[in-house]
Amino acid sequence: MRASAHLRLPNFRLARFSRDFALKFIAVCTLVMSVQLALEYENVKQLLLDQVAQRAESAASSFMVLGQMDPAFSLSDAENMAERKVRLFKDVRGIYLVDPQARIVSVTERGVGDTDEADILRDTAIRGALARSFDDGSSHDVDLTSHDLPVWAHVAPLPSLGLATLVVVDLDTVRGELQNRLIVSTLRRAGVMFLLLLALFVMIRSSVLRPVSLLAKAVRKSSETGRFDPPPGMPANELGALSDIFGEVINKLEHSFEENERLAQVANGTHAGVLIADAAGRIVWANAGFTQKTGFLRSEIEGMTPAEIQNAGRSVGAADILGQSLRFGLGCNVETLNHTRDGLPYWASVEVRPIRNGDNEIKNFIVVEIDITHIKNAEKALKSSQSQTEERMRELQATQRKLEDERAKLDSTARELAAAKEIAEKANRAKSEFLTTMSHEIRTPMNGVIGLAEILLQDELTPTQRGRAEIIKESGESLLTIINDILDLSKLEAGRLELDASACSPREVANSVIDLMRAGANQKNLALRCTIGDNVPQGIVCDGMRLRQILLNLVGNAIKFTQTGSVDLDLTVSSEAAGPQLSFTVRDTGVGIPETALPSLFNRFSQATASTARTYGGTGLGLAISRELATLMNGTLDVVSTFGAGSTFSLTIPAEQSAALSAPEPEPAPQPVAAPVVAEAPRAEAPAKPAIVLSILLAEDQPVNQKLMCAVMERLGHKLTIANNGVEAVKAMRSDRFDLVLMDIQMPELDGILTTKVIRSADEDWRDIPIIALTAHAMESHRKTYLAAGMDGFVSKPFRMEVLVGEMARVLNGAPKPATTAEEQKPAATEPSRNEAALSSMLDDLESLTA
Repeated sequence: MRASAHLRLPNFRLARFSRDFALKFIAVCTLVMSVQLALEYENVKQLLLDQVAQRAESAASSFMVLGQMDPAFSLSDAENMAERKVRLFKDVRGIYLVDPQARIVSVTERGVGDTDEADILRDTAIRGALARSFDDGSSHDVDLTSHDLPVWAHVAPLPSLGLATLVVVDLDTVRGELQNRLIVSTLRRAGVMFLLLLALFVMIRSSVLRPVSLLAKAVRKSSETGRFDPPPGMPANELGALSDIFGEVINKLEHSFEENERLAQVANGTHAGVLIADAAGRIVWANAGFTQKTGFLRSEIEGMTPAEIQNAGRSVGAADILGQSLRFGLGCNVETLNHTRDGLPYWASVEVRPIRNGDNEIKNFIVVEIDITHIKNAEKALKSSQSQTEERMRELQATQRKLEDERAKLDSTARELAAAKEIAEKANRAKSEFLTTMSHEIRTPMNGVIGLAEILLQDELTPTQRGRAEIIKESGESLLTIINDILDLSKLEAGRLELDASACSPREVANSVIDLMRAGANQKNLALRCTIGDNVPQGIVCDGMRLRQILLNLVGNAIKFTQTGSVDLDLTVSSEAAGPQLSFTVRDTGVGIPETALPSLFNRFSQATASTARTYGGTGLGLAISRELATLMNGTLDVVSTFGAGSTFSLTIPAEQSAALSAPEPEPAPQPVAAPVVAEAPRAEAPAKPAIVLSILLAEDQPVNQKLMCAVMERLGHKLTIANNGVEAVKAMRSDRFDLVLMDIQMPELDGILTTKVIRSADEDWRDIPIIALTAHAMESHRKTYLAAGMDGFVSKPFRMEVLVGEMARVLNGAPKPATTAEEQKPAATEPSRNEAALSSMLDDLESLTA
């Protein structure tokens, strides 16, 4: 890059340069002349004023001298003298004789002027001079030009008359004389200046301006050629030597500009801040990295020494370090806490290097500032971490000592807890086994009680006999409800109650509950109504059996505690932030609940009042189980009641719609395990004889249940074959053909689950015969186990005849099994392959038993 490319030279013209020089010279001369005229004006003005003061003093002093010399000098003599003085001195405007009270005693004036005696005596300067003259007996001059009065006044005492003489001189004559003198002086000086300027301009143009113009043209030409050629005709004086110097300087600049540009690119390209200072410490250059980091503009630090920067109120850490190196003439490398222009602190490593010439003299200083804030922060964090680690180690050591002290205690406590845990686990297992056994043992006789009572009610009985049979059936069903509540409560406490979330129709659930409860409402002459909103979906995802259980409990309680009026079940859907919510509202006009009983209403074994249990009965578990079931469904169960006016229970669950139910479908009849049994109609009709007589195999070891099933099948018109255990059931299957198997679970020799697996694994055409589990094991987990073992249906004891008939119709018509999860199906699918050898051995044993 050419040096000329860096030099922006103006277009030099001799005529323009000469004109500018002449104008500047004229301006300087005019300024000098103006200053001289101003000084001369002041001198002339002061001289004229001194003359005026002398005349005024001469006129006033003659009064005082004459009064001292002539004792008979009177006021009239003074007035005559004043007239003579006014006529003698043309610039005297008037002479006034004034008493000590500043009142004019005598006035002698020349014509009418711009100023009268009233104006003069109102002036504070005149009054002050009069007062001082009477006090000290001396004369005083007063210049009234600054008071907008073009006069000069002289005050002198006149002791002989007890007055003071005030002589007023007009300054207009002085101004005229002053103007005349200034005009003459100005013209004289202007002529001299013009002649001097003309001579000087001719001399400068020939000896200075023309060589400068030639030199400027040569410099401009060098910007085009890149080389400076001295112009011809240069005088052999300083300008000629300057032309040679220009040639050397421009040739050096061409190299220095390129080198400086490369160095500037390197310095500006780094993130570090760089300052270059001269030998005196004056900063001559700052790179972009320095300005970006500190926020200072280059104009704020360039051209200034560290001391000047500090005096300007700026805190530049790199400049302070430069000042320290400057004092000692040595380089340094320090870490310091600096601040930006906005006052933000940052840590920096500042290195100052002096640059020396060949004579070992310092030529420049280079200051390099590197931001090390991140390093300092890391060091600080490391120190803090080390300190925290040490403190933590001390705490851990103290804790270790405490732990060692407590270890002996913990060993004994652990042994005690292990023993207590084992005892608790045994108690829990014993509790579960007891509930399972009690459920089975109670349901087995209850199956005979309720079943035979139901069959008995279908016979022709006298009113007394029918009433007693109904009491037997209702008592058995009440006992069964209590058993179901206790089982549900046990599962809830153990956390083993799981919901079967599947497609469910809330409309059909509500209608089925109303149908089941209508008989009880009719017995009490209560209006039982169900209102379903238009926006209630056909299908939702929930456990329909548990939903029905909750509604049966709520509607059953409403009927129980209502003597007159009505019971209403309303279904509505509302939009909430968490999604659509389905609400079931049960309202009654019954006895209501006292406000004090509402907080504990949903507690287990709790009822509204003590008289409630005596009057209406119940265990106090229904509402507690219903609320916990609602919570498992991610819903709520709340109550609002007025004592003596009725209650309103609200069940709210998520209304997650299911695509599986596009139209209402028949809902299976409720299972006794899921819902409490309520009173039926006064008369139970015997089922009609079937069009097809079925051959049914019953695997049952209890004589009571065998007799009950014989009576039921006799009523239904089907043929029943009884097997006392699983071995006899398999033997009967091989010797005869059956349409359906009713399988008890708990049997001697071979239980119902193994019997079912043997049947399903047999290589016979009856391996696919429909099998219904008929058992007193009523828990939901049992039902899933039976279905996974290969059974097609499930009926819990005690059962209703219509429930048994419905389940038989379902499995015989090829309806799908109740839904099971993949985990439930997996053991049934894989177990045959794992136990194939065991089943083969079992079949061989059966062959030997039946031989």
